[in-house]
Amino acid sequence: METVLGLNFGSSVVSIAKKGEGLVLKEANLISAKKNGASLAIDRIGDTAKSVLGKTDSSTVVFSPVSFGEISSVEYATAMLKNFLSKLGIKHSMFSPIKFISTIPMGLSEVEKQKYIDICENVKAKDVVLIPRIYCCAVAENINIGANNANMIVDIGGGTIDCAVINLNTIISGSTLYIGGRSMDTSIVSYIKFKYGATIGLKTATTLKENIGSLYSNDLAKMEVTATDDKTNRPVQLVVSAKDIYDATYVYLDEIVKIIQTTLNTLPPEIANDVARNGVYVCGGYSKVPGLEKYLRQRLNLPIKISDESNNAAANGLVKLVNTPELVDSIVKNL
Repeated sequence: METVLGLNFGSSVVSIAKKGEGLVLKEANLISAKKNGASLAIDRIGDTAKSVLGKTDSSTVVFSPVSFGEISSVEYATAMLKNFLSKLGIKHSMFSPIKFISTIPMGLSEVEKQKYIDICENVKAKDVVLIPRIYCCAVAENINIGANNANMIVDIGGGTIDCAVINLNTIISGSTLYIGGRSMDTSIVSYIKFKYGATIGLKTATTLKENIGSLYSNDLAKMEVTATDDKTNRPVQLVVSAKDIYDATYVYLDEIVKIIQTTLNTLPPEIANDVARNGVYVCGGYSKVPGLEKYLRQRLNLPIKISDESNNAAANGLVKLVNTPELVDSIVKNL
């Protein structure tokens, strides 16, 4: 019997869904490896690699084989996928061939698409179907993508921001912005260094963003973190405010608004009317930041609907796809 797997190689997290079982794996898209001459010897993958992020010596590097939607290393991405399948006890055999339904960002070149296929074929997959990730987000929100009723979906991921309008199983208009949650984390690190003369790690930046990130000007939330003083190279305690996080990341909010406006400006009148009536569905990790719904509504003058399952939208949609082959077929026919 064929084993049907859904694969979401996100910039931050890798998710695997299995037909009949649901979501079976969700781990960090990270590899820890020791430098061995000109090569790297992998010693940790996934969540175990994440646990040592920022805690290794100079002989160890922690990296993502897929960043900002593009595969930087087919070799290491394959090693990661093999490791995850081994954890799940999934093996290719003549009696149980593997089929992958793999998500991808919109707008990838044919060369980049082939890398996703190569990774799956490297683990002996018999069949590989590529579907833009934005479809998963739409399906997760229970949008009837096959209906003659256009909907706009915005996915603010770890490495990319996808914006698309879907009608009759087809992406009418859409674009991808190669920034995301990781870019915001990097900006927070730079801002703290500039304002406080101290260095924090990316994990700490993510924690700050998730805990006190806010778009409300009167938000007085604060959080104490440990940083390294740039002059003394010693640990120092910092009290970081919600305004600090806003000042570090507001430029990305403008980019989110621009990508939505650009997409809206390309729509035929009847499709634009549907979007104006149905509103904009927003998912992805950053979509839960307090004040985002109000911010977007005021800037766009459209109803904004923030997903209840922001962090899991792509994974939840993937589960539905692997269990609904006719839905996959209808999408593929219109790609």
